[in-house]
Amino acid sequence: MSYVPFLKYKVNEVSALKALNPVDKQRITPFFDLARKDTLDSASLQKAIDTAYRKYEINLKNLPYFYIDNFDINDSILINGDDNYSYVLEKFSDAKIVPVVGIDRSERRNDVVVEAKVNDMLLLDTVALRVSYEDIISYTLIEDEITELFDSLNEHFDDYHLIIDNRICHNIDIDVRSAQIIKFINDICDDFDFDKVIVTGSSIPASIRDLLEPNSDITIDRSEVKIFNKVSHALPFVVIGDYTAVSPNYSDVQIRGELMRRVTAPKMMYSFDHKLNIKRGGAIEGHPRGNKQYNDLSVVLTGEAFFRGSVYSFGDKYINEKANDIGKDASPSTIPKALINAHMTYMLNDFT
Repeated sequence: MSYVPFLKYKVNEVSALKALNPVDKQRITPFFDLARKDTLDSASLQKAIDTAYRKYEINLKNLPYFYIDNFDINDSILINGDDNYSYVLEKFSDAKIVPVVGIDRSERRNDVVVEAKVNDMLLLDTVALRVSYEDIISYTLIEDEITELFDSLNEHFDDYHLIIDNRICHNIDIDVRSAQIIKFINDICDDFDFDKVIVTGSSIPASIRDLLEPNSDITIDRSEVKIFNKVSHALPFVVIGDYTAVSPNYSDVQIRGELMRRVTAPKMMYSFDHKLNIKRGGAIEGHPRGNKQYNDLSVVLTGEAFFRGSVYSFGDKYINEKANDIGKDASPSTIPKALINAHMTYMLNDFT
């Protein structure tokens, strides 16, 4: 099936993609958001973009294409005196990327996409329009803005993708949101042609504490899947996206190492049957098992009826190894690769 994972352009996410089997890697078109940090400035952002490009060179050249956006990065951070997205497009000018525009971006931010195409810095003729849940409430209210944006794009691009981004959608009214999306897609498609329409979102909040306490276990319905199912029933051409095992509102918060261990509790997320199982341990610092809590959680997870087995994916194999005390201890910085990889493999092969 078609599936678009929305990922932060970080080591774990890129590594999770790299660890997909070769067939799955050829079937996937990831959407990357550059990850924000609370200490970003022009120099550090430029370095982060350079590092992201190097990760592409080493790990991602075999992807059919991918999207890249700076949605989470402050527009006020300029690189070489210009919108930082201009540097992103210049840096990735030899990669098969789909640039992203939106009506919630500055005029300059959207203009650099057109300029990149005019200056032959984009290999593809495709551009993606990303709209948030605030935008879809009324197409009429934003129709003029979208028309103006498309007027600037039409001379330079042939193919358009539409991305409906629900962000965090746990505990929202599924029926209301789905109806809004269906109406919005119908309305905008009356005016513009899209080669692909992606509906994405997540049930994972920025703080996992909003879902469950330490040392507990919960299984929730995946709200993003419920929304997609209702939308796709009315509009079968839509494509599902999600934020895998990471919250859309994730950010790199700078916390000293010893303090991080006091506030971080191990967590494991595993999707199955339109549901998400989350297991959470206690704060690593002060817990008698420390990082070995990941092994303990893995023992429980591999014993669940919904665990797909160690041969299913790189991620499932890693979880099984931790359950059997094989290899180095997992940590908050290493476990996401396995969880994201297991999730993507499931979505590509067994999600229905």
